[in-house]
Amino acid sequence: MVRKIKVSSGIGSASLLIQHSQLFLKDIYIDKPCVFYIHQGHKIVHHNSYDTLVGPGELLVVSCGQSLETTNYPSESGIFSCAMLTWDPALLDEARQLFIAIEPALAVVDSLHVISHMPYAFKSSFEETHQFLMSSSGLPPLIARHRMIEQLIWLSHLGIRFACPRDDSITQNVRALLVNQLHRSFTAAEVAEQLQMNEVTLRRRLAAENTVLRNLIIDVRMTFALQLLQCTDLAISSIAQQVGYESGSRFAERFRKRFGFAPTAIRGHLRQA
Repeated sequence: MVRKIKVSSGIGSASLLIQHSQLFLKDIYIDKPCVFYIHQGHKIVHHNSYDTLVGPGELLVVSCGQSLETTNYPSESGIFSCAMLTWDPALLDEARQLFIAIEPALAVVDSLHVISHMPYAFKSSFEETHQFLMSSSGLPPLIARHRMIEQLIWLSHLGIRFACPRDDSITQNVRALLVNQLHRSFTAAEVAEQLQMNEVTLRRRLAAENTVLRNLIIDVRMTFALQLLQCTDLAISSIAQQVGYESGSRFAERFRKRFGFAPTAIRGHLRQA
């Protein structure tokens, strides 16, 4: 199977994350609620002064709107792999109507939660949904929507649901603007115009949130490039172009500065760079 991130508009996405090196990933922003089902190796999430270990067969539930530090550890065979599903907030709002009678009894996951023992039926449902979403033929949109809601129902059956904080910060608005146009070289004036304000106001409001526009643009690009390196078979040169860099060497320099290692470190010597 050719690995790529499969996105269903208004629903969410499915991806298969593979890594061949033990690497510490710092300040990874989670923009949508998601789950990671570990196949091989294990993951340690460093958050709020705690380390959370997630091993094979366990499900990590992660809420959105937070930055995490993680380390993915390959198995003895030299591979870390996990299946990932993300949900669009609109679908969560739709699904919440189904839970309205039981919602007060559900534990809200506002950061992260580990499910160590998935019921067999839940595991089968998750794996089948992920497999169909990742396949070349995929699923009809309506069925894909129901399958993704089914996973939320399983989580509610285990007593948990996602928190969906409304983030109206300028930083988040800029992130949302950039993530759909990563190939484009935005100027500060263009970003400000898209957000219907002037450039001075944009910079002042970002500064109030301890953010610098140039650094934010680089972070959004590099975080998405990291995801493409982990979850697709795209050539590094192609990934560089997708995040707005014509020069592969310039991209590699920016990537190394952001994460502390080269893009090739994600895939290791066992895969083509």
